[in-house]
Amino acid sequence: MTTADDHWPETLKRVVAAMEFELTDEKIGADTTKPSFLMRTVANADFSALPALVATAIHAGMEIDRRIAAPGRSYDAQARNVRQALVEAMNKETAGARSPFVTGYATAYRIELARVIWAAISDAPARRLQELARIRLV
Repeated sequence: MTTADDHWPETLKRVVAAMEFELTDEKIGADTTKPSFLMRTVANADFSALPALVATAIHAGMEIDRRIAAPGRSYDAQARNVRQALVEAMNKETAGARSPFVTGYATAYRIELARVIWAAISDAPARRLQELARIRLV
């Protein structure tokens, strides 16, 4: 038997697949010999042509990522640890070359991100996504 919300976990996997992770220009720490940079989440494609709820879910996912990354706050410790491993791997890779380690860490973080998004919206998916996206877009 299926319910009206059975499609959401699969939809969220597709949403996080539309996200890409890149290092920012903002440095972490004072070491200038091998500086470390912060990471941000961006959409890897123009998603304006997608259905409105999917575009809303992408914005909501970016808001959840921002909450996970927020300093001094443990929104979801497991997701934060996976995200931090991705950031560290990205900071260690050679410029211009994507290593298999970064690809693996990015995949692991996408899985965690989908899990955390679902946990945040599972009681009322459409309404919760709109609330999260509204925070990001304001």
